[in-house]
Amino acid sequence: MSGYKKEEVRTRLRWLLFLRLVVASICLCFLLRSLAAAGSIAAGAPLWLVLVAYLFTFASAVTLPRLRSLSVFATCQVVFDMCLVTASIAVSGGAESPLAQLYNFVILEAAFVPGVRGPVWAAAGASLGYTLVGSTGSGGLLALSGSLLLSFVGVAFGADFLSARLSRAEEELAANLESFGRLESLQQILIDTLDSGVLVSEGEGTIVSANATAGEILGRSSRELVGQKVEAVLPGMPEGSEPIEVPIGKGERELEEGGEGGQRIVRIKAAPITDTFHHPLGSVFILQDITAIRYMERRLKHEEEITRWTRRLNGPGKPPVVSTYEGIVGQSKAMQEIFTMAEKVARSDSTVLITGESGTGKELVARAIHARSERACGPFVAVNCGAIPSTLIESELFGHVRGAFTGAISDRPGIFRQANRGTVFLDEIAELPQHLQVRLLRVLQEKRVTPVGGSAPVEVDVRIIAATNRDLEKDVAGGVFRSDLYYRLNVIRISMPPLRERPEDIPLLIVHILRELSSASGKKIEKISPRTMRILMSHRYPGNVRELENIIGHAVTLCEGDTLTEKDLPAYLQSEAREPAVEFPPPQARPDQSVKAPFPLAPGETLDDRLACYEKDLLLEALNRAGGVRKRAAELLGIKYRSLRHRLAKYGLAQADEVGCRSADGGLVGRLDD
Repeated sequence: MSGYKKEEVRTRLRWLLFLRLVVASICLCFLLRSLAAAGSIAAGAPLWLVLVAYLFTFASAVTLPRLRSLSVFATCQVVFDMCLVTASIAVSGGAESPLAQLYNFVILEAAFVPGVRGPVWAAAGASLGYTLVGSTGSGGLLALSGSLLLSFVGVAFGADFLSARLSRAEEELAANLESFGRLESLQQILIDTLDSGVLVSEGEGTIVSANATAGEILGRSSRELVGQKVEAVLPGMPEGSEPIEVPIGKGERELEEGGEGGQRIVRIKAAPITDTFHHPLGSVFILQDITAIRYMERRLKHEEEITRWTRRLNGPGKPPVVSTYEGIVGQSKAMQEIFTMAEKVARSDSTVLITGESGTGKELVARAIHARSERACGPFVAVNCGAIPSTLIESELFGHVRGAFTGAISDRPGIFRQANRGTVFLDEIAELPQHLQVRLLRVLQEKRVTPVGGSAPVEVDVRIIAATNRDLEKDVAGGVFRSDLYYRLNVIRISMPPLRERPEDIPLLIVHILRELSSASGKKIEKISPRTMRILMSHRYPGNVRELENIIGHAVTLCEGDTLTEKDLPAYLQSEAREPAVEFPPPQARPDQSVKAPFPLAPGETLDDRLACYEKDLLLEALNRAGGVRKRAAELLGIKYRSLRHRLAKYGLAQADEVGCRSADGGLVGRLDD
């Protein structure tokens, strides 16, 4: 007998013991007392029968958990109840006692005896017991009640039939549960081996199941995911179990990778789980890490952009036209917004604060605002507050009178009076000493300056544009910069984006700067090699446009022909080119889509050739990132290890015995073994 079967039998036997107590307490006690009151039997007889029933039931309950042979135990219980009913009938009127119906209870009880046809044997025992009780009557052998014996037989065969059916149903249920357990284990194994993550949630949006791949994608273990809400794990996904179908194009999420702070692009598809009547039970979510795919797509678009600009610069026909806004190059959305803001600001005399990293062109924007304003005919005076010594900056800004200090041999008007009816550009305003911040605040409020050593203030008509590469809010909070001056300067704020956030402007800047510097140096450099263009467009430019100018200037100085090559670039860019390229965001669409770009394939080149070149570069780059470990490289590319081996062999990169190999540009790939 299986463990499941034994527990079922034990449970039923416990219920039988409880029912015996109920019958013994209610039926025997009250019925026998009523018969005793009528004078049919002795008054004390029911009490000892109830006591015997209690004692035997208690002993059975104590023994039941320790027994191994439940069939013997159940048989003993049936025999005891048969004897108990027979004794009850004997003391309550013999064959005429109404307690004879309790034999049917014993027959039903016998249906729980496993392995034998208990009800049939119990019916035979009930007939025999009832016959013996009836033979003790004063009238001799009493006529047996045919209806009562027929009830014994009917109950016996009915209980036997139902017991057999129940036993077969239980066996089938146990077999089905075992099969279901095997299927569930197999299903879990299959889910765990999938490359996609699988999350299953119940109706309230609580995750009840997650495979290991889902844990890897979400940056936590699958056990941690179970019990959490779907909206907490997958931001933006709807709650509950309503039918969900997230289209592929709209089902991509950028999720924080656990423990590393990186970004993973995850494709999410969801579907409802319903029952037979289409009632919602939960949802299943399929997660796919498509970071490598998106990276490859961006690399392809990047290469297309490089090819397009290289062909436009090197190809025949008219050279590319670079439009500017007061000398500022930019076609990106961020720069177009700045141009629009500068155009509006130029119409007023409001103070402007320009923020941004060093080299982003803050002074160029200030000059553009001045050139488009009504003060364009006046002077534009720029001063770097951090470049002037603190002992001289007050005199430089506000001027001094003769004899104000040692060396002041003549009057000096100062920057504010020099820029009268024009614009003063205060660069690095955060470097201004605090005692001069008070004087600058007074100039902004009163439009008058007092020279050093002088007593009479002089009225000035200037517009102030300030710039800084620091966070003035933090300086104000730290007490380094005066809050009242900050609010006076921050009337209109323009934030300059770094060059890495507007990569679509890089090729325009390269062309513009190359033309200016080559013309200034007396050279005629009109072309850039594709490799050089790729390096320049892939660099992150921490120094922004100023760094790009220095790079082009270095290359123009070293260039000996009419084409810039990789050898003309600074050494740090050449070494950076041998390392994995930085991910390049796809360029934004140009406003004018009517002009088609040149076809990216060179004459005689096929699509397969171009794709093979891209694929080989990606393989080499992945091996570089993985330190030569092929399994890790396969994970970075989002492909199987076997597929990676096939592709390496396809391009002749599978020399497993080599210590390292060189990529197409000379970079070290590393070991190719596992």
